[in-house]
Amino acid sequence: MSAPRIRLQIQPTVSHYREPLVRRLQQTSSFALKLVGRFKNAESTEAERIRSASEETLRAVQPLETLSAGGLWWEKGQVAAVWRGGFDAFVLEGRIHTVSTWVAAAAGRIRGRRVLLWGHGWKRPEDGLKRRLRLPFYHLVDGVMVYGEKAKELGVSYGVAESKIQVVYNSLYSEEQLPEQPLQAQDLEGRDPDDQATDERPTLVYSSRLTTRHRLDTLAEALRDWPQQHMRPRVMIVGDGAERARLERVFADSGVDAQFLGAVYDLAVLKELYAGADLALSIGGAGLNVIQALGFGVPVVAEAGHRDSSPEVEAVIEGQTGRYYQVGSAASLRAVLLETLDAPQQIEHMGQAGLDLVRRRYTAERHAAAIEAALHHFLAD
Repeated sequence: MSAPRIRLQIQPTVSHYREPLVRRLQQTSSFALKLVGRFKNAESTEAERIRSASEETLRAVQPLETLSAGGLWWEKGQVAAVWRGGFDAFVLEGRIHTVSTWVAAAAGRIRGRRVLLWGHGWKRPEDGLKRRLRLPFYHLVDGVMVYGEKAKELGVSYGVAESKIQVVYNSLYSEEQLPEQPLQAQDLEGRDPDDQATDERPTLVYSSRLTTRHRLDTLAEALRDWPQQHMRPRVMIVGDGAERARLERVFADSGVDAQFLGAVYDLAVLKELYAGADLALSIGGAGLNVIQALGFGVPVVAEAGHRDSSPEVEAVIEGQTGRYYQVGSAASLRAVLLETLDAPQQIEHMGQAGLDLVRRRYTAERHAAAIEAALHHFLAD
């Protein structure tokens, strides 16, 4: 019996961090996959654009061209593909502002095609027009793959059948790219005991695009008023974006030692940075930066309940893999940092627990397996 044929759109784009997942999906024997996807997040500015995958990976994926008008998108070829058929299921982008997905889902209803969505689903509780739009959007399709448990809980509470929502989580690296133990522990094991570092200050690392979605001003304010009896941490900031120049001025004016390193894609360089970090920060909306830090064994201090956070923030478990501070509060962030940095054993335990969690749930292998399990579930209905 031949494997089911699936036309699957890689979400959100075929970017550099999707390479491990694409490679793992190509190895599946359970399905005959035709991979399609957008190669660039063209809705962003040049400074905030995510780097695409390698040429080798891009050759394995059929490119999709996206037309946009305001916040509405149209992905060329999606409706025609569903209308023509030839696949056992079509996995489309689960974004309610993508008009072509609505039309393709309707075409699937008319033509008897199995249409599935892959997307965030509910990132936060909703009401009003957006909630009323999302329900018929999901009613049109046969199933939805979401990134986190909260999205499923909200969807079920709003009336979507539990069997219609499958959690597939997310990924950044493959298992082989992750360390067996926290990087800082490895660094300490290999260090010459006679080689004493001259800089004993705690180190905080932040990695994300520098946009208005990530308000690093809160961090600058928290460190500006750091109590004199404690060594003020230095900050390593990885990422680029439209806010970079302004933020460099903000940190300089606050007297905070912050190094702006720009976008860093080299895994060895990133590992070296995280090996020297005590804590990682997620200021503003959290995303895969959480998985990156925990995957290197560095606990994350994140903003509790930020409306722009993606489901990956669920990996920050209070007191187990990281800590939370109050939304937008520099005083709360400062208090949490002081308390946590004063507990090195807790940092060590949280680092190991975070790495263990990523290995159980957020590797490319686990991600691909969850997608395959969801496809089997939906095809069995």
